Amino acid sequence: MVTSSAPRWLACLAVCAALQAPTTGRARTASVRGAARDGTSDVVVVGSGIGGLSAAALLAKYGYSVTVCESHDRIGGCAHGFERRAAAGSFHFDSGPSLFSGCSAPSSNPLRQVLDAVGETPEWASYDEWVMYLPEGEFRTRSGDRAAFEAELRRLGGASAAADWRRLLAANEALAEVVGGVPPIALRADPGAAATALAPYAPKLDPALMARFGLELLTKGIDPSGPFSRVLDAANVPPTSLVYRWFDFLAFALSGLPVTETSAAAVSFMIKEFFADGAVMDAPLGGSPAIADALARAVTSRGGEVLTRAHVDEFVMEDGACVGCRLRDGSVRRAREAVVSNAPVWQTLNLVPAAARPPRLEGTCLDAANTPMTGSFLHLHVGFDAAGLPEDLGVHHIVVADWDEPIDARDNCVFVAIPSTLDGGAAPDGHHVLHAYLPATEPYADWAGLDRASAEYKAKKEARAEVLWKAVERFIPDIRRRAVVSSVGTPLTHERFLRREGGTFGPAFKAGDRAFPGHKAPVDGLFCCGDSTFPGIGVPAVAGSGIAVAHAIAPVGKHLALLSEMRRAGTLA
Repeated sequence: MVTSSAPRWLACLAVCAALQAPTTGRARTASVRGAARDGTSDVVVVGSGIGGLSAAALLAKYGYSVTVCESHDRIGGCAHGFERRAAAGSFHFDSGPSLFSGCSAPSSNPLRQVLDAVGETPEWASYDEWVMYLPEGEFRTRSGDRAAFEAELRRLGGASAAADWRRLLAANEALAEVVGGVPPIALRADPGAAATALAPYAPKLDPALMARFGLELLTKGIDPSGPFSRVLDAANVPPTSLVYRWFDFLAFALSGLPVTETSAAAVSFMIKEFFADGAVMDAPLGGSPAIADALARAVTSRGGEVLTRAHVDEFVMEDGACVGCRLRDGSVRRAREAVVSNAPVWQTLNLVPAAARPPRLEGTCLDAANTPMTGSFLHLHVGFDAAGLPEDLGVHHIVVADWDEPIDARDNCVFVAIPSTLDGGAAPDGHHVLHAYLPATEPYADWAGLDRASAEYKAKKEARAEVLWKAVERFIPDIRRRAVVSSVGTPLTHERFLRREGGTFGPAFKAGDRAFPGHKAPVDGLFCCGDSTFPGIGVPAVAGSGIAVAHAIAPVGKHLALLSEMRRAGTLA
């Protein structure tokens, strides 16, 4: 899925709700203390996804001792990687995120702001083009170049599509100013937001655009929390226009939902960010595990711990408060200040002992019963011989089969990433690796109950992988002959290795229907982060959730000091 720098839009949404948000009733510390020999630290984080690691890294920066407990044998959650060996050498694959932007230089991407705040980052390679294979033909999308995008729209969609694009840019301008007004690292969900976010940034907003946005909100219903389809409607872009269809795709890539159900704020800021002059796409050298490693270094270099094979069985409760967690080996990791769960809502609720669960969970980050799921994934990982292939093969290729079908229809949209075109360490010399996947459209029900060791399961994997192989054949016709290693991941794989209930990629909250629940659990001392708590299901959103949790625990004085430090370093405006 797209992991864009979109969520500076989260700033305005979060600040508006911040003054209403509950905070923990436990005391906060300002001291630097390492994890004690009895397994006690200031904060225990359950799960090492990007959200949990972002919270852990920031809290370590703020002087808290932090212990991260990860069930898997490697960190990163959905952003972990794995290796396959062959005679040619080792092939390194990413399990999840593949499309990044706003990461190679200081930007409004929440992940980049966390990395800047804690002083750690992987090395990034940049590029500015990716290819889409549409019913109309091949569409080359260039970041940082509105004119080139308009030329492609005109070539495949005619003059009317180009005119639709210009009207959309005009309709989006005021909304983009609103949702891009406050950097995510400045946010906090308490009255301190007035000092960290509103006072420094509200005066910088363009009054004329703010007035226009207010008028549009009243007359056209262009609301950051509503769907982006309202912006398209306000710009008089018809659903049959290539512009409407392209942004339906973008919305789906951002959220796993069509444009009629995806937050206007998310898509709006993506337009502003992606088409800004000089904007580029980024690839972490070493893959997404390099991001997790950078965040983990920010914890361990400050005396914290990042544990693997540390499966949490349940939270430890005392006097109605969450004070730690009990691991499968029987040991206990205690927390002086807070426990943060980076597990999805469905798993987090199960960690709360039944006797300690609050009577009312509706609308909270423990409301598993009322949290809808996106569909699951089908993955194809291939290591292949690159002999004779063009040097400009490209990093990303996206196939859309049929605009007359819903964008989220099964098999309608395939994403393909070839990170080795930029990262030579991902594959042996003369070879490449690719990851093709059906994003959030593979029904878990079709796989539930199958024995992973059975012939039936293996045959079903091969049959379902055909759509992925055929998508790759659009630009590498002989990919099957070239393949050195290959593997197919199913919803059962997704569920097993990522601990995702039903193999889901995340919650499917429809814009304007129900808000994300936020980070504070209805249990004293317990916070939640990750895709079940914050708008969006990609890397920037979960990094933003880590920021929100860190700033619910750290006092405003520490927060202000960090912002000042980042401004002096030139990493924050």
